[in-house]
Amino acid sequence: MNPHHHSSRPNRSIAAGLVLSALGALLGSTEAHAFNHAGNARLLASDEAAVIKRPVLGLQRSAVPLGLGFALDTSVLADLALAPNLGVRWGLEAGPHRFVVGARYTKFLGSQLVSNFVTSREPAVKEFEIDFQGPSGYALYGLQLGRVLVQAEVRHWRYQTVSTTATAALVLNFAGNWSVVGELGARLKEGFPLRGAAGIRYAGENFGFSLGAAYVDLTEPLLPVNEGRIPFLPAFDLSWTFR
Repeated sequence: MNPHHHSSRPNRSIAAGLVLSALGALLGSTEAHAFNHAGNARLLASDEAAVIKRPVLGLQRSAVPLGLGFALDTSVLADLALAPNLGVRWGLEAGPHRFVVGARYTKFLGSQLVSNFVTSREPAVKEFEIDFQGPSGYALYGLQLGRVLVQAEVRHWRYQTVSTTATAALVLNFAGNWSVVGELGARLKEGFPLRGAAGIRYAGENFGFSLGAAYVDLTEPLLPVNEGRIPFLPAFDLSWTFR
């Protein structure tokens, strides 16, 4: 008798077909499932590789487009924290590719207020200076594949200290206007301290919303809690795009 050998090729073909179908549904850029960019081109703790096309009022960024991909912007959250700022941003869409460059100048007006607070709470500190102001610049490249956006950002600050970060992000537009966002990066200095964020985002025609947590690992010895260490901060944004 000859033994019968049952081939597994049909099962493998079915499994491969299912995987390809799932990828096609995920990456297919149909009108019904087009990727939704935020009106103010923000993710959680980093920028989004997208062009700002309409006026937008938001906490992390408010902006007015000037045409040809340019826009003037400001961070309202920083403005409220006595750090008025103004920036210019340029973006370009070329097929699935996204290119963005921008620069901003920040002026901190709360130096004396912070200094008085610290010296009043810590008698041993006779003088405390903070200079949270100066220029910053950034550049992004993004690749949009249907309902998925992958991108990389490099950002440089020249404040009281000079700092540079590199961050990669993945955005999956999983249902309607809802997306999940993941960010992972590092400061470009000795030890390469990690930074990251994760959360959800809603990018509607007008209303925008994001909520998550950002890993920042900040240390300030003068803070009265947790020995001055802050591992996480909330990542939150609200925006309204005028269409």
